[in-house]
Amino acid sequence: MNTGFYSFVAIRGRQGQSDYFLIQCPLWLVPRLFLFDELEVPAALRMGHTVTATIVAEVARYLTVRRKDYVLPPLVASTDCDVTYEPFQAELPDAGKLSIPMTTHLILQDGQHRRAAIQQVLATQPDLGNDTIPVMLFSDPHLSRSQRLYSDLNPEKTRRTLSQRVLHDQDSSLASLVRQMIESVPIFKSLVELEKTTISNRSTALFTLGAVFQATQALLAIQARDSVAPTQAELARRFWMELGQVIPEWQQAIQRNVSSAQLRQQYVHVHSVSLLAIGMAGHALVLAHPDDWQERLRVLGNLDWSRSNVGLWEGRAMLRGRMSKARESIQLTANAIKKALGLPLTDSEEALEREMRR
Repeated sequence: MNTGFYSFVAIRGRQGQSDYFLIQCPLWLVPRLFLFDELEVPAALRMGHTVTATIVAEVARYLTVRRKDYVLPPLVASTDCDVTYEPFQAELPDAGKLSIPMTTHLILQDGQHRRAAIQQVLATQPDLGNDTIPVMLFSDPHLSRSQRLYSDLNPEKTRRTLSQRVLHDQDSSLASLVRQMIESVPIFKSLVELEKTTISNRSTALFTLGAVFQATQALLAIQARDSVAPTQAELARRFWMELGQVIPEWQQAIQRNVSSAQLRQQYVHVHSVSLLAIGMAGHALVLAHPDDWQERLRVLGNLDWSRSNVGLWEGRAMLRGRMSKARESIQLTANAIKKALGLPLTDSEEALEREMRR
């Protein structure tokens, strides 16, 4: 069934091996046509998309104050379907008509604050809607380029923290695996902070994306840029899914029977130091018991993970009652978990234990 098309006069250009099109779009159409963080945008693209209210307010004020002589840079957007381009004349092949199916999703890759500001200003100045803004548009039916374009165009938003780098890194198979896991593994789904390095008391998150990345890297004992084999990816998924069923408080978090803030106040196992230590101990467990590690992992369900258990966690996950992210703290926490799992310590781990006892 023909559902219709959007048609624009377009200039065709080329960058690398891909064509792009420059069109003029009326401002009134911008908020309706271009998506950014709406639910229609695939989750893999929507994660990490941010709009800063103060920037939107600044752009809106600029449009209002400089109503007669403002300048807005082009928007950059991708389509999730093929487009049709017809040159007006054979001798001028780069000027023509661009047709886009109305069923397409037009996803902004750059210009989210301009879009939000335009929408805000149009509410009080609808006559501005007849003005136009240039749009750089490219076709990306499988959204393969779109996944990295946002990070390429917004480096200040995607390269400041480990979590943000993991969120937008399209070249790392480990980062890709972690992004898949936070959508499919119950203990991570909707419980991971995607950008920040710390979690506020008001947040519903248990872990940061960076912590999940580092813990999974430790579990698999690979470098951050190493390729992840299918068997390794499956192991990681099974390990975290199994652990989510083993630790009672994690089950409560999955079922939303307890707040994340409460768990973080009372237990060590929802902090980065412990998650990374669990990954380290988990690697040793799988290495020593490849056939029955799942059964042996159940021991961790009976471990007293409460922060009040200072006899176990003080000097390891905690220093003077506060959670510690120091390298020695992570290893000492991993040592305690390995002991609980019945695993021997290495010589260097034994040496660290002796140093702690001093």
